[in-house]
Amino acid sequence: MIWMTWRQFRAPASVTGGLLVVLLAGLALTWVDVSDLAARAGYTGCQGDACASAGKTFLQSVQQNLAHDMHLAAIATLILLPVLLGIFWGAPLVARELESGTYRMVFSQTVSRGRWLLVKLVFGGVAAALGTGLLSLMLSRWAQPIDAASADRLNPLVFAARGLVPVGYAALAFVVGVTAGLLLRRTVTAMAVTLLVVAGLQLAGPFLVRPLLADRVTTTTPLNVDGRFGISMSEETKEMQIHVEPDVRGAWILSNTTVTPTGAEFRGPADPTLCGPEAPRDNETCPLWLKKQNLGQQLTYVEGSQFWPLQWREFGLLIALTATLSVFSLWWIRRRLA
Repeated sequence: MIWMTWRQFRAPASVTGGLLVVLLAGLALTWVDVSDLAARAGYTGCQGDACASAGKTFLQSVQQNLAHDMHLAAIATLILLPVLLGIFWGAPLVARELESGTYRMVFSQTVSRGRWLLVKLVFGGVAAALGTGLLSLMLSRWAQPIDAASADRLNPLVFAARGLVPVGYAALAFVVGVTAGLLLRRTVTAMAVTLLVVAGLQLAGPFLVRPLLADRVTTTTPLNVDGRFGISMSEETKEMQIHVEPDVRGAWILSNTTVTPTGAEFRGPADPTLCGPEAPRDNETCPLWLKKQNLGQQLTYVEGSQFWPLQWREFGLLIALTATLSVFSLWWIRRRLA
């Protein structure tokens, strides 16, 4: 069974393996460049306040280097890889045999239905997890100085290309493809459904599920309008919204709201003689008027230190879904497949 599964599996596995080898080679070749850029900028071994300016210099130098393109390519690959694994590995693996009817020959031998599907699930799932895990590990190590300087590991795009989460999505996407093929029995239809389901799961993860798994912090501080801030205003009603960039390094900002002393969201209306395009000295009078309103900045965010706890929680959820779908597929092939 293992040899037969490998023969069916080797073509897509070889193509995917070739892509991973190219990316891993690119990361390996640019690893020294990233280290050298960090050393030249004074970021390596920096301490205290000097790290902020050195980090900015380092990130700017990375932007002008081939390493920047490799970084983007690796992130894009880790985000797209689960979809590709589900479509080209999982969906055809069972659907092709069910569609052509060759599965009947296998079932007529000594191999049971459950064992036939279990070997495919384990072989493909482990291969998908190992390949994705190797690339994720390499990228996480390669990008360590970049992540430290930018402090954006909780950014939804970066988070999905670091640590354990890509491995969980890869395993789940493969099993989604196998399950779709088992239920639909049509290769092309199963591939299309897999694309929709896996893409939907990847979109729902950061926007719906991940905030529920995270330990959120909510704070309210006096609104600081001494620096740069943004205002959007309705010309008719003079209602306004104020946006001040939060000063919380490394955090994932879930909401950033300007509130009144009572805790309600501030909407204005603005005094048109002091704020807005009609005010003669808007840059001077508007900040003074806003300070008199005693406004606050209410932030809801996830602290940067929550990266690994959040990784483990989301990974655990993805693996639980993978196991549930696998058990369902094994039950289906034994009880419902005619």
